[in-house]
Amino acid sequence: MFGAVARPAAVPGCPHCVEPGAGACLLSGPVAAIEAASLARYAAKALTTWGGVPEFRYFLPRLLECAAADAFSYPDPEIVLGKLAVAGWQGWPAAEREAITGFLYAWWRETLGRHPSRPSAGTVLCALAAAGLDLAPCLDLWAGLEDDAAIEHLRDFVTDGLSGRRLTNAFWDRGAPAYAQVLAWLTEGPAARAVEAAFTRESREHVLGLLADVHTEIRHALPPRP
Repeated sequence: MFGAVARPAAVPGCPHCVEPGAGACLLSGPVAAIEAASLARYAAKALTTWGGVPEFRYFLPRLLECAAADAFSYPDPEIVLGKLAVAGWQGWPAAEREAITGFLYAWWRETLGRHPSRPSAGTVLCALAAAGLDLAPCLDLWAGLEDDAAIEHLRDFVTDGLSGRRLTNAFWDRGAPAYAQVLAWLTEGPAARAVEAAFTRESREHVLGLLADVHTEIRHALPPRP
């Protein structure tokens, strides 16, 4: 979808933040062949002190590929995906929006289907929220708890990513609707019901143990009953 985006002649940057010629390595070959280590610095500075939306659109396929592969030591996937929101991608042509949405939901499905994964499910969910993606389909898919990997991801998330009624990943925007959406899913019943439904169809002891761990953590986060 973005293959027809013209290669920029240069990637302009703030002279105090980006030295002259720093973008040459990004434009010396096909965008798909850019080394992750070379792209990482641009990914951190894109749309703030290095380049604008035209350049970002050109690099976007490789940026998403690297983020999904956890190929950057820095910036974190949440930062990279947050650039999409800064770029205003939800105002781009419909076909482009559909391509981005399809990629992001596919990334989520792939993440839930394998455990352990890098990035973790908690990181990916936060990154998708940073992009401004509707998380309802992600949570609906997770609630199915269709395989062991999805259950293990949920156990990890409620153990490491939830403290009381707060999500602990520092990249969450606590004032955003997505934050409230995920927190409500975890602490207002839907996740607990999903775990209880999984209990009824599961007989393997190790999986029952995982579900029990999840249920315990969620119950601790549930509001007290009147």
